Amino acid sequence: MERVTHIDLERRQDEAEAHIRATMMKELCEVMGASGLPPIAVLRLAARAIGTIYREMADAHTGIGACQCGWRPQDAHDADLLTTALMAACRARAHEDLRVMQVAGSA
Repeated sequence: MERVTHIDLERRQDEAEAHIRATMMKELCEVMGASGLPPIAVLRLAARAIGTIYREMADAHTGIGACQCGWRPQDAHDADLLTTALMAACRARAHEDLRVMQVAGSA
């Protein structure tokens, strides 16, 4: 079994977040361009989509035939966790993280 260190886990999470963010930014911009909706309307729709994705994932982890990965959804706790993450990200100012930036060239 692979031993995952705290640093490895943090790096994996940072990389996953950067990938999700880049993908979502691209898609949100495309939706705004195609629909003409303002940014806040598209962001609200994205937040709702995250909620429905949570529900689908939670349902797949409960009841008969549930995923055996070990996650057990707790709706109220998970909603608090997601809300806290959203609020923290909304309040944070952008900063450039060299660990997740794409290389533009070579020196």
